[in-house]
Amino acid sequence: MPRPNAEARSVWFIVWLVALGVRFAAAWLLPNAEQDGYSYVEIIAAWSAKISHGDFHIVDLFGFWLPLFQFFAAILNLAIHDPLLSGKIVSALAGSTTCVLVFALTKRITQSLPLASMAFALILFNPLHLLYSAAAMTDVPFGCLALAAIWFAMRDRWMAATICAGLAELVRLEAWVFILVLPLLQFLFHRRVSWMTMSILLLLPLLWLGISHAATGDCLGYFAKRDAYQHNFLEFHSTRRGFAFADVAQDLDYFLLGANPIILVAMTMSILRAKHRSREIIATTLCAAALVAFWFLAYVSKRQPVLLPRYGLVFFVLGLPVFAFMLKTFPRPVAILALILSIYAFVRQSPNIPKVIADHRAQQHIARALAALIGESRCFTDDPAVRVLSRLPADRFLRSETTPSSAAADAVRFDTYLREQHTDYLVFIRTEDSLPVKFFPDLGVDRKIDNDNFELIARERSPFGPDIWLYRLRNG
Repeated sequence: MPRPNAEARSVWFIVWLVALGVRFAAAWLLPNAEQDGYSYVEIIAAWSAKISHGDFHIVDLFGFWLPLFQFFAAILNLAIHDPLLSGKIVSALAGSTTCVLVFALTKRITQSLPLASMAFALILFNPLHLLYSAAAMTDVPFGCLALAAIWFAMRDRWMAATICAGLAELVRLEAWVFILVLPLLQFLFHRRVSWMTMSILLLLPLLWLGISHAATGDCLGYFAKRDAYQHNFLEFHSTRRGFAFADVAQDLDYFLLGANPIILVAMTMSILRAKHRSREIIATTLCAAALVAFWFLAYVSKRQPVLLPRYGLVFFVLGLPVFAFMLKTFPRPVAILALILSIYAFVRQSPNIPKVIADHRAQQHIARALAALIGESRCFTDDPAVRVLSRLPADRFLRSETTPSSAAADAVRFDTYLREQHTDYLVFIRTEDSLPVKFFPDLGVDRKIDNDNFELIARERSPFGPDIWLYRLRNG
């Protein structure tokens, strides 16, 4: 007869194959979500080009986002030669691994294969997790590394847990809570803290601050860059400067949409029921609580002025095993009701996928129209999706971020700059810190409105993001 460990490995392998098949199918069939996803793709393309030419330097890692996801995808892109697909593959691998970790963690906590299979099915077919596992974005890779760190910590493999947490620290800023979480877990479980764990967890953020200093002359240059964006965002969205009830209610609703409120309730109940505080539940709930505290402080301080459904995904991932355990302890009618309510939350998530598909279709239409018209000229756009989907070379585009300060002084100088750069087209979207929005507020208002500078060619409505307008510059 096969040994139990061999049987367990076989089950894990089957689970991983199923998850891999579903996530790779999603990566192939679903579009990239949100403009941020296309900004990541542009970074991946630029870095892989520099790496292939031997021109990549450590200061190139510096930017608005932490670099590990983009760097790993850029390495993959050296073989694939498709930066969008490379980013989606990295997310799909992380998404499928997350499904396996949820299965394994639930099996460990509940000692029940049916409950582990239920948790696996809930994560496998969760619409938002499926969508962002198919996107070149960091939300799912971060959740995967966070869950892996908890998994290894529960098995007393602290070096592996530290490495996973350290990698997460270079994927998303909120992972820096592991500087406190992992040592605290180690102290709670063993009444000691490893100096190696502390050193690694501190080293990687310090390394990033060093890269920031090398790139900007300021070790806090990364935070200055983010502060500048947040200032522009608050200027553009004036109601976000305070805490308007409608905005806060929407943010809370969006966050719970991703986190699944029933999962959060189960995690809260597990904390209150002292007899069920196993080390597995302590580890997952402590990590989730630290992340909630991080987001709360960021939100009230306006360091993160808006919450999105994808921010809640990491809590859904961490909470699923605890939810499965609580189902085991509930009376059967209560457990069935909780399961039904958790599945109903999926129904609320489902409309996001058609919206993203419609958004992608609008971006594609404008990108194709631009590619057919542009000839040897250039285009100004702050829409990364159009830049990527057009498949035009990067040097054919201008954007607000790279516009010289002299050209950004007023509308006349900006218009002169466009013509000097042989720019014949403008793809216009209403977004913060966009020079066309600042200088030409009458654009993007109505289908029939042109102005003295621009002639409207096409417009596409977008249900998930801003509408997209394609203009041709009039002859000056």
